[in-house]
Amino acid sequence: MKSALSRALRTAVLALLVVHLQPVNSIAETTINIGTGSITGVYYNTGSAVAKMFNQKRQEYSTWMLNKPSAGSIDNINDVLHGQNKFGIAQANFLFDAWNGTGLWETGPQKDLRAVLGLYIEDLTLVAAVDAEIKTPLDLKGKRLNIGEPGSSDYQTSSGILTMLGLDPQNDLQVFKEPTLLASEKIQSDDIDAYFYTVGHPNLSILEAVSGERKVRIVPFEREFIDKVVALKPFLSAESIDVALYEKLDNKDPVPTIGIKAVLFTRKDVDDETVYRVVKSVMENLDLFRRQHPAFSRLTKENMTHGVIVPLHPGAEGYFREAGIAY
Repeated sequence: MKSALSRALRTAVLALLVVHLQPVNSIAETTINIGTGSITGVYYNTGSAVAKMFNQKRQEYSTWMLNKPSAGSIDNINDVLHGQNKFGIAQANFLFDAWNGTGLWETGPQKDLRAVLGLYIEDLTLVAAVDAEIKTPLDLKGKRLNIGEPGSSDYQTSSGILTMLGLDPQNDLQVFKEPTLLASEKIQSDDIDAYFYTVGHPNLSILEAVSGERKVRIVPFEREFIDKVVALKPFLSAESIDVALYEKLDNKDPVPTIGIKAVLFTRKDVDDETVYRVVKSVMENLDLFRRQHPAFSRLTKENMTHGVIVPLHPGAEGYFREAGIAY
């Protein structure tokens, strides 16, 4: 597992170098950016996959798509709104907040957002050390929990879940606010007992946590809690994590949890032709796209048009009409 993890990390770093060290004369006349996530996360793999599909026709389009690592959903939404990137990937719950002017966007609804494609489901994942005796989320009381750095999507999601569980971060447990990227190392060094991570599986950071000497498990959520939370929000779903994806995990059975859809999005003023080409590049190479990461294995043309929270961009609608795909 360790060698496989090392190979995977080397592959991710190589992909980053290939994307960002292209010779000047190999970059097309127009460059478009897609904001993703850390290089160990599935967002980064997703951006690489979208760019790979699009760049097959970069000479025909005279356009090159670059995959840009970022801090995740919140930064991606703001970067697209501010024109720093044309495309981004975000959790549906944050797109919901931005569109409606709630949560971090209480200054006003962000009605310039437009959806391009619905992607895979991200799972709320509570990773815990076995020796910390955390068998249910309520066992977090009195434990050391990392929830992500302030302002990050993991921080916002984790804080909300703790509230729903009835746990007070200030009085019921010791909260750490480190970047989730560091959590696997911290759980293995016994600096924390558990951490939240909302992510598609398999994930390199969780593979790293699972591969260490300190044994870990993914903590299941009670069905009653899952049903209660899913009923509150239109962008949530009841899901389960396949533990077979992590060889050394303590769990033996699928882990019930809450899922949030990841969405490829843009702004309404991005030209229709560019968005059309992005959608067409992915849809007409969907078998190849699905092979880019195990998290994409259940994607279909039909489920990629639904659950996107914000209105579809006209360029995306144009492709779906042309291809006869319901949206």
